[in-house]
Amino acid sequence: MHILTTSTGNQDIKIKPRKTSAVGGTTLTLIDKATRASRDYANSYSFSASTNVMTITAAFDDLKAETYYTLVVKDTVEEIYRGVVYVTNQTDYPKYEVGKNDYTVEDSYDNEFVFID
Repeated sequence: MHILTTSTGNQDIKIKPRKTSAVGGTTLTLIDKATRASRDYANSYSFSASTNVMTITAAFDDLKAETYYTLVVKDTVEEIYRGVVYVTNQTDYPKYEVGKNDYTVEDSYDNEFVFID
């Protein structure tokens, strides 16, 4: 999962694409998971052959905080990457948990098993 902010400045997304070179340019599309609205963003990219990592740089001017998006990256021939983006203004990432307090752990039992023959 990639994490972006609501900042309107350039942000980088690092991906491992399905192929080592993009034919033509790249199209970066974000699809809001709740509304299914999609938008293409102008971007630039660089590719590191030693690590097979593509860095895509784009300015996102309309992202909503605490929202999930589907990320689709295509070149002029085919889709080269698909993933998930979460938008948050949280900056303390090691302490941040997307599913925090969604469930509780039951610890009132000792978890022993009794076998009856």
